[in-house]
Amino acid sequence: MTTTSETRAVVLGGGGVAGIAWQIGVLATLLEHGIELNDADLVVGTSAGSVVGASLRFGVLREALVAQLQQNEPEENAAGQGELPHFSVEEFMNMMGTAARGSGGEQEARARIGRAALAAGEGLSETRWVDTIRSLLPAPSWPSGLLQVTAVNADDGAFRVFDASSGAELAQAIAASCSVPGAWPPVRIGGVPYMDGGMRSASNADLAAGYDKVLVLSCAPEAPDSPFGPTLPQALKRLSGSADTFLLEADAVSLSAFGTNLLLSSTRRPSALAGQEQGAGVVDAVKVFWGV
Repeated sequence: MTTTSETRAVVLGGGGVAGIAWQIGVLATLLEHGIELNDADLVVGTSAGSVVGASLRFGVLREALVAQLQQNEPEENAAGQGELPHFSVEEFMNMMGTAARGSGGEQEARARIGRAALAAGEGLSETRWVDTIRSLLPAPSWPSGLLQVTAVNADDGAFRVFDASSGAELAQAIAASCSVPGAWPPVRIGGVPYMDGGMRSASNADLAAGYDKVLVLSCAPEAPDSPFGPTLPQALKRLSGSADTFLLEADAVSLSAFGTNLLLSSTRRPSALAGQEQGAGVVDAVKVFWGV
């Protein structure tokens, strides 16, 4: 069993609409088997993971799973903006490639993404985007358990972590963390525009440094290195020196459910079902890891 002095963290990575559904499927299944991951001392949420992290902290995973399994009408999605006809996966990947090839360090590379995000966000409604995220949350204020939500300053590429002490509204912080460049507009908090926290790292698992046990949900394999920030393999290598880590990465069945565009609402139900199946397959291992 877990000792009272042992600290634990849950890290939830990015993965779009499909990633939200998959992670909710996994976590709800673990919860059904008595694994109370909300007992964690820290929950880190990046992009999709910020939405899921809020559901975990507010104790509404079961309800969230029911919502993911419902079949939406084709014109609806989690952002309330249809199937994002203005967003192109190919253009997004080209933008990331261009930003990666510039000079300077990680922050400057992220700043190049930020400039593209600000340009692409023109004409998109920031107010509507934040209001949509607000409507998905079970409460307007931050949860009592420590939840850290990641974002990147679109002006200068600086990394920012929001929590209950940051002064940011929860809906604004999560909307910022989920603001994929070209899909949704950067969100201004304190006058500063912020974009998707995944523009630094898909997981930002390095924030869990100092915790004894770290459980990570990753929606896709990550490259060994990146020009934008620490990748999951790098973070896990550093964490392994002082922490016991458990990585749950989307398997082949789950990746197939995601398809080629993770932002489509049509991915929700198949991704949630895949998450349930994958979660059921690791129950025993996670019980041992979490100390149930």
